[in-house]
Amino acid sequence: MHRYETAVLSALKGKHKMQLEELMASSGLGRDEVLWALENLASRSCVRVEKAQTHDAELSQEGKEYAESALPEELLLKRLGSGDLMAAGLSAEERIGLQWCLRLGLASVNHGVVKITAKGKSHGAIRESAVLRELNDNPESYDRLLKTDGDALKKLESRGLIKSREKSRIKSITITPAGLDAETGAEDGAIGVVTRDVIAGRSWESRPFKRYDVSVDVEGEPMAVRHPLRRVINEVKDIYARMGFTEISGPVVEPSFWVFDSLFVPQDHPAREAQDTFHVSNPEFLPVEEDEYLRAVRKAHTGSWKSEWRKDEAERTVLSTHMTNVSVRYIRDFVKKVIDDKAYEPRLPLKLFSVGRIFRNENIDFKHLADFYQTDGIIIGKRLTLANLFDTLIELYGQLGFKVRFKPAYFPFVEPGAEIFIYSERHKNWLEVGGSGIIRAEVTSLPRNRLTVLAWGLGIERILLLRDSSISGINELYNNGVGWLRSRRM
Repeated sequence: MHRYETAVLSALKGKHKMQLEELMASSGLGRDEVLWALENLASRSCVRVEKAQTHDAELSQEGKEYAESALPEELLLKRLGSGDLMAAGLSAEERIGLQWCLRLGLASVNHGVVKITAKGKSHGAIRESAVLRELNDNPESYDRLLKTDGDALKKLESRGLIKSREKSRIKSITITPAGLDAETGAEDGAIGVVTRDVIAGRSWESRPFKRYDVSVDVEGEPMAVRHPLRRVINEVKDIYARMGFTEISGPVVEPSFWVFDSLFVPQDHPAREAQDTFHVSNPEFLPVEEDEYLRAVRKAHTGSWKSEWRKDEAERTVLSTHMTNVSVRYIRDFVKKVIDDKAYEPRLPLKLFSVGRIFRNENIDFKHLADFYQTDGIIIGKRLTLANLFDTLIELYGQLGFKVRFKPAYFPFVEPGAEIFIYSERHKNWLEVGGSGIIRAEVTSLPRNRLTVLAWGLGIERILLLRDSSISGINELYNNGVGWLRSRRM
């Protein structure tokens, strides 16, 4: 008999029934050593192990941050207690808090002014905050809190801030008559663990192996999985590849010229303001080469918009608000090659796509983030029409499992333009997911009777949000909780 088993039986013979911690102290063994011995002894009916199912809570990264400070709605209510606030001046966290306060009737918004309601004034402390803090300090308090604060736990779980885990706990260990009669003498010499010394010394040739019970319950080892967002990105890329598209890429930090001016967005357009776009302070400006393309863009702006065009405004550094800057760079290079090289005969139609991160100063809600992924696609060819564009998008989204419809819309760099809507079975409604159209001649620098460029831009996170009912908001995709990732279905 192994010395661990001997130590456990010797301790039990003196008291017959013990708790796990008590047995560890009495036998002088560590937790893993005692558990190993108990499994072997239980398989020979020498001990009886009584177990109970309990729960504890695992906090997401977002949940831990809130536990150490406060929930967004609690912070907002505290500020509102000192007076009304302007919605435009709220921080990202306060905007999240506003959504919850509105849902709970604790605050109201009228003409951009956020006010605390009578219910908010009399509401008192947010119970979910106290529960979250207690779980952060003691995850095993979940079962006790379930009896007194079940509603609060349910709300925290629905927000992805906590996740309950079922655990098996040893209540007691009892020695059986077989254990009392068992010989606790010298070890039987059987091999329990295959080590380097066992293999190198070839002792396995003359010693038996201990019996291995495959029916014993052990703690599961989570398998490695790809992040759900990465899986969707790879799926989109695979669909594009099957449809004959080639991937292109470009920078994230750009001069405004490529993000706005080259796409025929006037320099006084609201989208270029800090309320919608993130401006970079270091470097504040990025130079743009004074070439034929820049002169064509300047001419298009001054001629069509009848306004002054300033190069310093075009060189202002911003974070990309879409992936179309990647497409328009490629179009510029492609057109230059067509014009400069008369012998160049491109193979048309030319199909290209890009996938990357973009940044917008958005109000945060279940389908909006300030930092997210977008895919942009273009097709360059002769005599292409909206029918070709819609047919491509119907096929693209059809392979993702969605029905598609279109609605006329205005975008500065396309004419005509159309918004893309897909039907969500989860929400029982049509939701807008992107824009599309035929790129204007002012952008391509080519008359449409020579070449036509079809274009579209689509949000990636919304695809996952609409397909996976277990995800309540796209902000869940960025909480970095390993427990959340392990709970995702394959």
